[in-house]
Amino acid sequence: MAAVRAAGLKIGLASVSKNAFTVLDRLGIRDRFDVVVDAALIANSKPHPEIFLNAAAALGVAPEDCLGVEDAVAGVASIKSAGMFAVGVGSPDVLTQADRVIPSLTEFRLADY
Repeated sequence: MAAVRAAGLKIGLASVSKNAFTVLDRLGIRDRFDVVVDAALIANSKPHPEIFLNAAAALGVAPEDCLGVEDAVAGVASIKSAGMFAVGVGSPDVLTQADRVIPSLTEFRLADY
């Protein structure tokens, strides 16, 4: 996240969990996100793109200028349907719709995108 912040980029979290705010508060990391969109704020679940489109709108960023990170097939499909670049975290054999797949978040390098 430090590199993302240093680059002046915004960070949003799109979670279908209804407990996203509670989890972020308990972890003490809610302030690391400029925007949090959770299941309470959407009508359609993933793979519908609504949650990612809402996050982009709340950030004031066009979807085509966003990069989404997901570890699930439905999430990657949702990112792609929103018109965003999708980074899958996991297996390239599973996350076949992702534009790029990394084995874990420790492998994420902003300079690669």
